[in-house]
Amino acid sequence: MTYYSINDRRERSLIGSHIRRGPFEAVFRLLAGAGLAAGLAMPLGGCASGPSSSMFVDPAAYDLYNCQQLGTARRTANNRVTELEGLMAKAETGAGGALMSGLAYQTDYLSERARRDQIDEKIAANNCSPADLAAPATEPSAQSAAPARRRR
Repeated sequence: MTYYSINDRRERSLIGSHIRRGPFEAVFRLLAGAGLAAGLAMPLGGCASGPSSSMFVDPAAYDLYNCQQLGTARRTANNRVTELEGLMAKAETGAGGALMSGLAYQTDYLSERARRDQIDEKIAANNCSPADLAAPATEPSAQSAAPARRRR
């Protein structure tokens, strides 16, 4: 057993006042910091991520639409969602594609999906049948129905 003098102890307490750290303390501090950052980011990130985030769409946007107008709006929104899915898939093939895809298209994709989901809810609330949602038949215009005039 080693004995130290009073001056020796005082010197050691001033120089080495901290507990000796092991080799894994840096790793532990890094993981603790990352866990804290993730813990703070998750509640904030959950605000805009979700299958149907309604914060992107006006709740009363489709209140006055009839079934035919809802069908047209549904087709338009669905075509846009399909287009954005294709663009996101294409962007993800490149280097850093997932990041670029998220930056470039994720907000538009979420808003269009929310819009499509809101239209679906409105269709269900209005009890629209598939026949009501079909595109209207294009009527011939007045010029094409009129007899052709001959030139003299």
